[in-house]
Amino acid sequence: MRRVPRVAAGKEPSVVADASLVGQVGEVVVRVRGGDRPGEIVATSQGVSERFIAFADEPLDLGASVLVIAIRGPRQVDVIALTT
Repeated sequence: MRRVPRVAAGKEPSVVADASLVGQVGEVVVRVRGGDRPGEIVATSQGVSERFIAFADEPLDLGASVLVIAIRGPRQVDVIALTT
């Protein structure tokens, strides 16, 4: 999958999720409720921090560190909790 910027009038380009995002660490900014009830994360890919809709099997609290394990679509990812 190739990164394609999207630009709306008066807006900065947005990052589209691509394979380079897999394996990156992010932070939960909107609680992920688990299953088919997503939340949001902030993750950095190719030097740009962006928000992505995030799905996980288990609930993840605000501020939790996560690992991106798969891309679901242009701005959607699957994540797991990152344990230290």
